[in-house]
Amino acid sequence: MRVGLLAASLAALAGCGAIHTAGSGDAEQPWKVSERRHVAFGELLRQAREADIVLLGETHDNAAHHATQRRLLESLADRTPALVMEQFDLEQQASLDAILRSKDTQQQKLKALKTLMKPGWQWSGYEGLLTTALERGLPVLAANISREALREVGRSGISALGNGASAQLGLDSGWSTAQQASLRQEVEAAHCGMLPEAAVGAMANAQRVRDAIMADRLLSAPGSAVAILGRGHVRQDLAVPVYLKQRAPQKKVLSVALAEGELAPDAPQPYDYVIPGPAVRRADDPCAELAAQKPGPATR
Repeated sequence: MRVGLLAASLAALAGCGAIHTAGSGDAEQPWKVSERRHVAFGELLRQAREADIVLLGETHDNAAHHATQRRLLESLADRTPALVMEQFDLEQQASLDAILRSKDTQQQKLKALKTLMKPGWQWSGYEGLLTTALERGLPVLAANISREALREVGRSGISALGNGASAQLGLDSGWSTAQQASLRQEVEAAHCGMLPEAAVGAMANAQRVRDAIMADRLLSAPGSAVAILGRGHVRQDLAVPVYLKQRAPQKKVLSVALAEGELAPDAPQPYDYVIPGPAVRRADDPCAELAAQKPGPATR
């Protein structure tokens, strides 16, 4: 979900008592959700170093988010974590491996990675992260199911992933009707309430599949991992952490939401940390765009 799952909170901020955004390009004042207070960035770094899996939830076109992600990745690079990225599809893993193993120069490898990344992702946001991965010899893992594969899941159900995949991914148990209802609400909100009822259920199920596959890719990392995902995917109550906890409860997972603007302290924050940062000015209103695409009433 491009806008992210904090959109409703951002739209209704109180004028005082907010979780304040940092004044610089990358955030210095993370909000520790469990203690409801700002902490030094160094405390977040210490927590990240103790974690097996660090989930960094972004807004995909926010440069400040990418700067903070790279700062965290560089601080953890001595542990050689896998860089697990939503920005590459599972089918691209062999190509990723070939680029990383090649004897090309770093610039040639970056050019090949840019070519590999599908249209729709802003290369400028991820070049720095991949530069760090190349410089520090970090594995890079694709985390996303392709649109084509997800479309097949929509047509044929989870069986399209293969025999036993649903159970292996943790999709068959541990998911409540309350969670399904909440996820449906988030899907509706992310699409401005304009989706047909049938589409809401299908997209909620597709989101579950994506989150479960992302969790699976994180668990396949040879050691620790840092994940670059959309903010909605790092929610502890509805997304990737649900499947990580179900399948590998012994793993220590840190969920960090990179937000935009200031957040009301009483707004739901299903993360370990929230890092407020500057919001991106966007020319397009996604709700207006959806409204323009929605067909009007049939004429007689």
